[in-house]
Amino acid sequence: MDPLSHIVAGRAVVALFDRDADRRAVGTAAIVGALSPDVDIALAPAGWDIYLRAHQAGTHSIVGGLLLGCVAAFLVRAFARRSRYLPLVAAAVAGAMSHLALDALSGARIRLAWPWADARVGLPLVAMGDPWLVAIFVAGLVAVWPGRQRRQNVAVFVLGTAIAFLCFKAVLLDRAKRRAHLDAASPRAAEARWGSLTEWDVYDRTPTDVRAWRISSGGAAAILRLSEPVFPESSLVTASRSLDTVSNFLRAHEFGFAVESVETDGKTAVRWSDPSYCWRTADAGAAIECALWFGGVLGPNGRFVTQEVTVGTRKQTRAAPP
Repeated sequence: MDPLSHIVAGRAVVALFDRDADRRAVGTAAIVGALSPDVDIALAPAGWDIYLRAHQAGTHSIVGGLLLGCVAAFLVRAFARRSRYLPLVAAAVAGAMSHLALDALSGARIRLAWPWADARVGLPLVAMGDPWLVAIFVAGLVAVWPGRQRRQNVAVFVLGTAIAFLCFKAVLLDRAKRRAHLDAASPRAAEARWGSLTEWDVYDRTPTDVRAWRISSGGAAAILRLSEPVFPESSLVTASRSLDTVSNFLRAHEFGFAVESVETDGKTAVRWSDPSYCWRTADAGAAIECALWFGGVLGPNGRFVTQEVTVGTRKQTRAAPP
């Protein structure tokens, strides 16, 4: 979810129970705590694969949220020395937990019980940065502008409206699933389509394909948006699993598929992606295109010499393990 939504939601949750005299420090702790799980973005320059792996487990687990909340409270306490530490911890942890809840409701499949369990948790009611939910939070932010309304009244309004909207989306999602008439496939995941009240993208895997479907609560059957064949693994694809870029990617994604290609310099590359990042142009037989790729390039000796992560037009490289 976007930073603004995390800030407003975290502050609103704390405002419901805020009786502490030092409301400014408590409010700051709630905001810092609400943003703290995304501290893992600092890992992105080292490798987008490293960031994605940390993002869906460590910092976005209940244990991670508790630890980050304590750290956030410590930082706020350093600038507000007269404030009591425990109320700051409670506010920061509540903010961090609201972050995890929003991300899970935005379709992020996070490992809340890490490190004890690897089960992914997610309920895709809205998209990341959903404009409808953001509008609710913006209205709340405007309402709490200094001197306008009592924070607790605004918090009740913001959270109540957001919960009602999410319940409405849950009804639409259930209707979309029932009307889609999809065949049995496991595993399966869904993401709300950004800006749409009624549409979701559903991803699944069969023994022969990974697929992306578009479903709607409006009554239409599911539309197959993308299908990529899954072939028996070649020796190169199997070898690519030893790359950090690939192992990190597979740790964070359930529907990964591999593509072998020959580069313009004659070298062979193996790259992995996920259908949630991919599309196919209208041209019949066109190669699949993806916003994110994870893999490596082989040298003349048939061994991987370079690891690569492609994010849009940007490419991150590092040496392959020996």
